Amino acid sequence: MVQLVRRSNTAMITAAALLVLLVLSACGAGAQQETAGTQTPDHTAEAPQAQPTVKTVKDDLGREVSVPSAPARIVAGEFASELLALGLKPVGSGENGFKIVYTLKEMEGVERIGDPPNLEKILELQPDLVIAPTVFLEIYQEQMEQIGKIAPVYYISFDQDPIYGIFTKLAALVGKQPEAEAWIKAYEEEARLAREQVKAALGDETVSIFRVEKGRLRIYLNRNFAGYMLRSGLQANAPRPVADEINKNPFGSAVQISLEKLPEYAGDHLLLIVRDEGDDRQAFAEIEQLELWKNLPAVKNGKVHRLGTDKYYGSDIVTIRETMKETAAMLGGGKTP
Repeated sequence: MVQLVRRSNTAMITAAALLVLLVLSACGAGAQQETAGTQTPDHTAEAPQAQPTVKTVKDDLGREVSVPSAPARIVAGEFASELLALGLKPVGSGENGFKIVYTLKEMEGVERIGDPPNLEKILELQPDLVIAPTVFLEIYQEQMEQIGKIAPVYYISFDQDPIYGIFTKLAALVGKQPEAEAWIKAYEEEARLAREQVKAALGDETVSIFRVEKGRLRIYLNRNFAGYMLRSGLQANAPRPVADEINKNPFGSAVQISLEKLPEYAGDHLLLIVRDEGDDRQAFAEIEQLELWKNLPAVKNGKVHRLGTDKYYGSDIVTIRETMKETAAMLGGGKTP
C-alpha cells in the first residue's frame, strides 16, 4: 500500500515537472517570437535608407527634374570630359566624348550611345541619369522624348561659360562641388601664368583664330575650336571686328566671312585650323597663292601658327585648359607655363 502511494506521488511529481517544462518552453518560444517581431520593423526601417536619395533640380530648359543625389550610372550625350574632371566616369557617351584627345585613355570602357542616340543601347546601360545639351532636344526630339522614359534627362545649354557655367552646374547636379572648386582653382593659377606670358610677348598685338574649309572661311569667337581658350583663358587682344562679334554673342562659336573680309578680321598673329587632307587642304593651298593672303601682316612677319585640328577640336574644359598652356608657349615663344 505504501509502495503504491509512493509510486503515485512519484508519477504526480514527474507529471508536474513535465508541465512546468512545457510552460517554460512555450514562454521561451513566445519570447523568441516577440523578439523577432521587434526586429522585423527595424529591418524594414533600414531598407529605405539603402535606396538612393532623390533631389529636384531645374535644368537650362527651366524644367524641374527629379534626379539621384549621387548618380552612379550616367549617360553623357555631351560633357563626358567635365564628368571625368569631377572623378565620375560615365557608362555611356555621345560621339564627341571620344574626340577629345586629352581624355581618350580615361574613356576606355565607356560605351558609345551613337549619333543620334541609340535607344536600345541606352536602355541596355540602365542609366540613373542622362545629361544632354539643349540642342539634342531640337535635333533629336523623338529620341530624347523616348530616352526621358528610361531615365531622368538634365539639359544644359552651350550658350554660357563652359567653366563657370556648365562645369559648376554639372558639379552641383552630381554633388561634386568641392572637386569642381579644386579644379577651377588650379585652372585659374595656370591661366594667370599663361596670360602673363602672352602679355609679355605680345603687348598690344592682336590674335585671331580661323578655319579654312572647302567653300567656307570661319573666324572663331569665344567657344569651340580654341575660341574660349584664346579669349577668356589667355585674354588675347582681338581685332576690332572680332571683338564686336563677341560683344554681340558672348559665347558664340564662329562667324562666317568672305575671303575679301579676311584682312579686317586677321590679327597680328593668326591661329590657323586646316585639316591635313582632302578638300580643305586644297582650299588653303589655293588661298596661300593669293596676294591678299601674302600681304597679311601676320603672314609677312611669320606669325601664322597652325593648330592640330584633332587636338583643338573640343570646347570642353580639359581641352580649354591644355590648349591654353600650349598656345601660351606658342605665342610667347617659351615653355609651357
